[in-house]
Amino acid sequence: MNKEEQILNYIRINPYISQQQLSEKVGISRPAVANYIKKLVQSGQIKGRAYILNDQETITCIGGANVDRKAIASQTVRLQSSNPVNTEESLGGVARNVAENFAKLSQTTSLITFVGQDKEGEWLLKESKRMNIDISQTAVLPNHRTGTYTALLEPTGELVVSLADMDIYDEVTSKMIEDRWNHISSSQMIFADTNITEESLIYLINNCKKDDCQLYLDPVSSIKAEKLPEDLSGVHTLLPNQEEAEILSGVTIKEVEDCSKACEFLHARGVKQVVITLGSSGIYFSSKENQGHIAPPKVEVVDVTGAGDAFAACLMYGQLKGESLESACRLGLSGAAITLQANDSVSPQMSAENINHMAKEFFQ
Repeated sequence: MNKEEQILNYIRINPYISQQQLSEKVGISRPAVANYIKKLVQSGQIKGRAYILNDQETITCIGGANVDRKAIASQTVRLQSSNPVNTEESLGGVARNVAENFAKLSQTTSLITFVGQDKEGEWLLKESKRMNIDISQTAVLPNHRTGTYTALLEPTGELVVSLADMDIYDEVTSKMIEDRWNHISSSQMIFADTNITEESLIYLINNCKKDDCQLYLDPVSSIKAEKLPEDLSGVHTLLPNQEEAEILSGVTIKEVEDCSKACEFLHARGVKQVVITLGSSGIYFSSKENQGHIAPPKVEVVDVTGAGDAFAACLMYGQLKGESLESACRLGLSGAAITLQANDSVSPQMSAENINHMAKEFFQ
C-alpha cells in the first residue's frame, strides 16, 4: 500500500484525524501529508474537509518571555549614590513580543516559554491569555524565578546599566521541546529565539529539518548566536542584525554590499532565507530567487524597543499570506516603523490594516 492509499485508509477510519496524526502514522512530514490530501481532494477521492478540523494554522513562538523594568533618572545619574527615578514595568522577551504582535495581526498564536511560580510569571500568563495567545504549552518551573530585565536610564534615555536575571532559561532541556513536538510541528510557522539552551536549539533545528517545518530564527545577540550549530539547514529564515551576521558568517560588514557575501556564507550553512537588519539603514534580504537592500520608512523615533520583534512578526505574516520575501520585508519594515513611534515594545497601533497601509504609502 503506497502513502496515498495509507492516508486515504486512515481518513476512512477517522474523518477527524489531524494531519499531524497522519504524519506520525504514515511516517512522513506534515507538509507532505498536506500535499497528498490536496491531491486526493483534487481527484475527488475526498469530499468535504472534516479530517482537518483538528488542525489549526497556528504560529508557534518559542523562547524568551520576561518582565522588563525601566528606572528613568530624574537627574544625571550619580554612581554609588541614591538616585531619584521614575519606574516603569512591562512585559517583554523576544518570543513573547513576537507572539503579541502576531495576536494583534489577528493570527492564531501559541507561546512556548518558561516562567517561575511567582507573581511575575502569573502576570505574564494572565496577560498572554487576555491577548488571546495560547499558553497551553508554556512550562511553569516552581523553583525558579521568571526572567527579568532591569535598565537604569539617564533622563535623556541613554542606558547607564542593565541587569538581566535569565537563569531560568538554563533549565530548558531538549526533552521539554521533545514533549511539545507534536504541537510545534503541527504549526504552520515556527519562530524561535536563542534564549533557550544550545541543547534545545539543536534539537529544534534538527527536527524542523526532519519534519520539513518552517523555522524562523532570531539569534538575539552576538553572544547567544554562538549557541547555533554549524549545520543550519533546519532553519528556513535567519533574522540576524549586523553584528550577529558578522559572527555567524565571519564576514565584516562595513557597507551594505558586504551583506551579500555574509548571506552567501549563511546560505552555505544551510539557511534558505537570510534577512539582516541594519537599524536605521533598513534591511538586506537574500534567498535563491532574489536579494537586495530596502531602506526603511522615515518616522519620528520615540523608542526603539521591540522594533526588531515587530519586523520579524510582520515579515512572517507577509510570507504566511503568500508574499515574496522582498514584499514581506516591506511589511516587516512597516511594522517596525509603527513600533518605533510608540512607547510600548508592542505598539497599540499594530494591525494588518495599518502595516499594509504603510507599506503601500511608503513603498509604492
